[in-house]
Amino acid sequence: MRTVTIIGCGVIGAMLAYELSKAELKVTVLESNPRPAMVATGSALGVLMAASSSKAKGPLVKLRLASLSLYDRLIDELTAQTNCNILYNRNGILSLLRSPEEKIKARSLIEIRKEQGFELQWLERDVISHQYSQWLTDDGLFSPCDRAVHPTQLVDALVTAATQNGVKFDWNAPVKSLEDIKSDRIVVTSGLGSNALLASLLKNCAKNREQDLLLPVGGQALLLNIPNLNLQTVVNAENEDHSDINIVPLGNDQYWLGATLEFEPSELPREANISLLLEQAIAWCPTFKQAEVLKTWAGDRPRPDGFQSPILGFAPDQPHILIATGHYRNGVMMAPVTAQITRDLLLTGASDLPWKPFSL
Repeated sequence: MRTVTIIGCGVIGAMLAYELSKAELKVTVLESNPRPAMVATGSALGVLMAASSSKAKGPLVKLRLASLSLYDRLIDELTAQTNCNILYNRNGILSLLRSPEEKIKARSLIEIRKEQGFELQWLERDVISHQYSQWLTDDGLFSPCDRAVHPTQLVDALVTAATQNGVKFDWNAPVKSLEDIKSDRIVVTSGLGSNALLASLLKNCAKNREQDLLLPVGGQALLLNIPNLNLQTVVNAENEDHSDINIVPLGNDQYWLGATLEFEPSELPREANISLLLEQAIAWCPTFKQAEVLKTWAGDRPRPDGFQSPILGFAPDQPHILIATGHYRNGVMMAPVTAQITRDLLLTGASDLPWKPFSL
């Protein structure tokens, strides 16, 4: 039986462990932290925005749409096997746009997605005023097939299922060098922790490269209690500066409010950024004036420097080492398809999905 060692247990490492647990492989996961999903995954909101994403075509779009298509069945499988609670919003995503340019792009996107097999709906003023009466908007793009998932609950379920299937997880197990790993195959999924592990390999693909492969990009979020919002659908709203915010319903009048606008990286959001997030939400929905802030948090997302995100495939001149990292804002979104591609490469050396544009 071939042995596979996965380094890192965020959503990518956990998803891959679960996927490989179905094959004839001996799989071990090494995580430097005492439990899974403590870094980038733990600070994500789990918004699965693929169909309503503004980019229309290309390899990344194909992978995002393919990953979205895997999620409903994945959640059903995990829930049936583990009985774990996974908060999974199937009510779609409403995109609220300010700029005329983005509205024109959104309308044209409807036909493109239809050809790709995904439904989008443009909601006019009368529908918006009836269904989303608290929101200050005339129209919006609704995607019934987009989703949101609780990232840490998802990872916990993946770890539980993979463990039941025979995968071994080692916590508090930092890896200093890939040369220390005795395994037929190694997969590096450890986000920003991949920098030190991959530094020596990068000399083969980037002459005189000295900077890190992955750069930290901060993201921040709030947990709010808003008794009168009564929102069931995930909302993505474009701010005046073309940044955007996400509002994710959690039930019991609680919501996540997160920014994809990068503030200065820090362990916790500064008070100014908390106020900015709330001001941006209030500009779309005055009910956010009633919000009680229950919790704040921040985290760094790994963005490739000089390479397309994410980084997938074989390490340069190292066919026994694979890389699945640098997903930036798309870690939870692309975890299922990343696991599928990496499994294919491990088992057959190839994949029908477009992974080569993302390789080193």
